[in-house]
Amino acid sequence: MLLLETGAFRRELEDALSSAEQEVIVLSAFVKLEALKWLIETSRTSNLKIVSRWQPSDLAAGASDLECFYLCEEANIPFGISRNLHGKVYIVDSKIFIGSANLTSKGMSLSHLENDEFGTGFEYGHTEKTKVRDYLGSVNWLDRDTVELMADFLASVEREKSANPNEWPQNISEKLHPQPIGVWFHDLPMCSLDQILTQSAEPSAIEHDLDCLRSTKDADEDELLNGFMSSKVCFWLETQLHDYGELSFGKVTSLFHNQLLDDPMPYRKSIKEGVVNLFDWASASLRGI
Repeated sequence: MLLLETGAFRRELEDALSSAEQEVIVLSAFVKLEALKWLIETSRTSNLKIVSRWQPSDLAAGASDLECFYLCEEANIPFGISRNLHGKVYIVDSKIFIGSANLTSKGMSLSHLENDEFGTGFEYGHTEKTKVRDYLGSVNWLDRDTVELMADFLASVEREKSANPNEWPQNISEKLHPQPIGVWFHDLPMCSLDQILTQSAEPSAIEHDLDCLRSTKDADEDELLNGFMSSKVCFWLETQLHDYGELSFGKVTSLFHNQLLDDPMPYRKSIKEGVVNLFDWASASLRGI
C-alpha cells in the first residue's frame, strides 16, 4: 500500500476506471461538474453511483455544482446525497481508493491549479463492501422534482443576497430523511427486455418500465440495459447477491416479499410475475458484460 500524492492518486484512479467492468461508486463531499465529466468519460463501465454532501452552503459557495445531478440523470447514473458526508472514497470493481481528494478539478489535478492531496488504494474486501452497502442504503437518492426545488431555493438566496444557508427549507428537508432499506413493488419491471424492444406489452407497462429505467421509447438494447444496471431494483438485487450468494427464483421472490415497503402488500402472484421479469433483465445484463 503506497501513499500517493495528488497527481499519482489521480493516475492510479484513472487506470482503474479505464478498465472497470462491474461498478464504480463515488462518495465525495464535494463534486464539481468538470471532474464528474472526467470520471464518467474515463470509466469503462456505465454502472456508476455518485454520492455527495450537497449542503445548501456547499452549492451556494460553488464547492459543488447543482448541474452534476442533471449530467447523471442524462447518463442514467443514480445521484444521491448524505448531509454529513465528509469522506472521499472511490470504489472501482475490487479496488477502493481513499484519501483527501474530492471529485473536483483541484482535488484530482485536472487543471494547472491543484490541491496538495494524499491518498492510497487497496483491495476492496468483504468488510468494506458491507460497510459501503449499508451506507448506500441510508443515502437520499435524488429526483428531478427535489433538485428543481433546491435550484429555486438557491436562486432566491442569490437574489436576496442572503448569507449562505446551512440548512434546506422544510419543503426540501422533509424529502431528505434517510430512506428505509427496502424495496417497493413499483421498482419491479412489468415487462421483459424483449417486450420493450418489440413494443409487445401493454403501453402502460412499457411506460412504467421506461420510467424506472430513465429511458425513452427509442432507446436501444444497450441503453435499456444500462438503465437497468443503474436502477433501484438492480441495486437491491446486487445487495441480496452480496449478502446471500447464489439465489434461486424462490429465494429472490421470498426476499422481495419480506422486504417490501408497500402497504397494503401486493399479491404474491404479482410479485412472482415481476421477479420473472427481473430475472430476464438480470440475465440479459450478464450476457452483455
